[in-house]
Amino acid sequence: MSKKNGLESSTSRGKSEASETTPLVAKVGDNGEDPELNKNGGGGLSVKQTALLVVGEIAGGGVLALPRALVKTGWLGVPLLLLICLMAAFSGKRLGDCWSLIEARDPQMRTRKRNPYAIIAEQALGKTWSAAVSVALVVTQFGVAVVYLLLAAQIIQQLFLALVPTMTLCLWYLIVTGAMTPLLLFGTPKDFSFLGTIAFFATVIACVLYFIQMMNDIRPFVFRWGIHGFKDFFLAVGIMMFAFNGASTFPTIQNDMADKTKFNKSLQYSFAAIMAIYLPISIAGYAVYGESVGPNFITSLTATPLTLVANVLMAIQLVSAFIISINPVCQEMEEMYNIPRDSIGHRILVRVSIMAGIMFIGESIPRFYTVLALVGATSIGLLTFILPCYCFLKLDNQPPAEGQVQSETPGWSKLLCWQVVIVGAVGAIIATYAAISAIFSTSQATPCYLK
Repeated sequence: MSKKNGLESSTSRGKSEASETTPLVAKVGDNGEDPELNKNGGGGLSVKQTALLVVGEIAGGGVLALPRALVKTGWLGVPLLLLICLMAAFSGKRLGDCWSLIEARDPQMRTRKRNPYAIIAEQALGKTWSAAVSVALVVTQFGVAVVYLLLAAQIIQQLFLALVPTMTLCLWYLIVTGAMTPLLLFGTPKDFSFLGTIAFFATVIACVLYFIQMMNDIRPFVFRWGIHGFKDFFLAVGIMMFAFNGASTFPTIQNDMADKTKFNKSLQYSFAAIMAIYLPISIAGYAVYGESVGPNFITSLTATPLTLVANVLMAIQLVSAFIISINPVCQEMEEMYNIPRDSIGHRILVRVSIMAGIMFIGESIPRFYTVLALVGATSIGLLTFILPCYCFLKLDNQPPAEGQVQSETPGWSKLLCWQVVIVGAVGAIIATYAAISAIFSTSQATPCYLK
């Protein structure tokens, strides 16, 4: 991993001699701008575009599963969801601070990187952890991508059920995956910032329509409410952790900003918007349908024109979020094989291979709900709730470079970092146990290619 980073650094040195006064805004061309950005007709992501990308990626599969998560936690799940949101937002801010520290100490890092999270881990914890982060990132985004496409295929199957009732979910998954393959060829987040806007507004409008339909579906309360048990409670914790799965892409998105120092402001906007979406849907879904709400709550709604339109919008959101979430995996694999940025043929080969892997996993996967919980508890727990704060603490304690002043982080902030690390680790371990238990205690779906 260090070899790769060194190659990138030497390349950037050949283009421009950075200095200690080089601004944190990436500018390496003779005219003060990044030539790669100019080539693509833009100057990097704005605060608003970044916030929309974050919301568009995160608020998709999570919102569909949260009402069922409340079934397993009871009303205690509402403050638990708020707590997990605050932890994810705090960790995301610290992840942004990590990259700012690295750029401040090494001017050669003030150019765009394809594997920023792995670089953060290497600078803070060493090469072993850098490799572990790369593996966890690939596992996370593969899992998220499969879940998103399965959910999209399930929604599309319902939309066309009356027209083609014989089309199975397995076949729809193949169709959706094939249709998404050309969109996988976008280079970096700056090349598809419009998808963040599409995903955001599709999510908001769809959730408004879902909420209206829930209000129309209100009926007498006939279902029991309350915590189901230890394993079910922490299975729900894994689901809630999955609902804030975007941290693994944060460094990649931040690296494409015109002004990377404003990433934290984008996070504030995005997490506020995410909770404005999550809370009404999860509370209403649990209150209206109780124990009968499905793992994907839209299957519990009455079929009306409202749900039809909302399902179309949610399918659009899921495929948009898929493109945003899988991009870091593509860049990580390209970095691993040292593929030049301008090598279109090699890029296509790598990304089509990734899509083939996603297709195979999706055709082999059992119930998405327990797998969603497993991914949330394991790799997402590590990348979103544990490593950001731990890496920040390590980087903050490192001695400054010559001529630089040691950063001063308040004691209360360091204490919060340790609390997030400990709570995140404990929750992730128990939720992983609960998810694995749920997977092996239920009958597995037969892989599509064995039917």
